[in-house]
Amino acid sequence: MSFGSLNWTAFCNASNEYGVDKSAWAETICQQIGGSSYSAAAEAPTWLQMLGAGVFTMVWTAIAAFLIAFVLGSLLGVARTLPNKFLAGIGHVYVEIFRNIPLIVQLFFWAFVFPEFLPQSISAGSGEMVAGGWWKNLLNTQPAVVGVFALGLYTAARLSEHIRAGILTVPRGQKFAASAMGFTTAQSYRYVILPVAYRTVWPTVTSEAMNVFKNSAVLYALSVLNFFAYTKTMREETSQDIVILVLSTPVYLVVTYTIKGIMVWIEKRMAVPGLGSGGK
Repeated sequence: MSFGSLNWTAFCNASNEYGVDKSAWAETICQQIGGSSYSAAAEAPTWLQMLGAGVFTMVWTAIAAFLIAFVLGSLLGVARTLPNKFLAGIGHVYVEIFRNIPLIVQLFFWAFVFPEFLPQSISAGSGEMVAGGWWKNLLNTQPAVVGVFALGLYTAARLSEHIRAGILTVPRGQKFAASAMGFTTAQSYRYVILPVAYRTVWPTVTSEAMNVFKNSAVLYALSVLNFFAYTKTMREETSQDIVILVLSTPVYLVVTYTIKGIMVWIEKRMAVPGLGSGGK
């Protein structure tokens, strides 16, 4: 394909997403730059609009998955450092399973294997009683919910390792001081150990936050219409691979660097002089 044959206004072509209302922002942009490829009379919205919707889906699914991962990862990180061998064992088993199985395999597990272990309920598709019918209905109507759940569980195992490492770096003297002040184990973690641990490992938590956004692209395997899914469909429909990749790749850079900036801002806000990477 020669460089001159590239259609740089392919983003203003009508997409294949009928039944979706057109957005004024995309129509306005395409009226200005669309040239001969833009048709105001087209029934379907432009690819530019669909890619914008994909970016929104990518962002909200990644944020939701990260919140799940952060809360669950913190609980697992704490459990793995407790003297209670049963809780610590549960944490270790969880991390070993979820950290060592590829994300795509886990997505397929939650989509196709997990429902078979659930009680029977009515399937909206067939109207019959099937194993995990309600879960299959959720997968068919709201696949992003299942995707967020799976991505959150996967990332929680990775975050757990970072938080456990941060807890182990807290000086023993601080732990003894908390006990001497009469703190319970829960109070020691809440007021002494975790505040120090989070400040210590926040840069690695930032890396995991950026990874969540990149890993969210894999959710297209569950038919989640995110940014990657729309770029894939657009490439198949328009055959303008170079144009799409050149103009869509920077989107990931913008999103990930925005996340990095937010996480760095949080790190500076909670920094204590002499403690963690933000204390310099």
